Amino acid sequence: MIDINAVRTDPVLAKWCRPNSVGAVGMINGRWKLEILWLLSHGTRRFGELKRGLPGITQHMLTAQLRALERDGLIKRTIFAEVPPRVEYENTDAARRLRPIFVEIVKWAEEHERLSPSEPGLQASEHP
Repeated sequence: MIDINAVRTDPVLAKWCRPNSVGAVGMINGRWKLEILWLLSHGTRRFGELKRGLPGITQHMLTAQLRALERDGLIKRTIFAEVPPRVEYENTDAARRLRPIFVEIVKWAEEHERLSPSEPGLQASEHP
């Protein structure tokens, strides 16, 4: 476990940690990856269920994001030898370890929403 206070004060340690943090963020970076991981955190899903749970995503984009998440070891794809073929997706243990982070992001977003301007077009600096 890395001591965040040590990272803040030790430039050598900070330099060593940076590529790891950039790589980790890169694995979940993207318009849909966090949403896909969040849906899968609630259980195994088939492609169609994921597509329905992500309004606005195209089939091509969902396929690309699922492949990237699988390549990065965050999701597991299981193909069943049936006709028609059935494919299911689930989070790996690595992705399951992100769940507490997701919960904290949701808490932050809820708090941030309360602090955000409620009127469209109102800038944060204009907020009372």
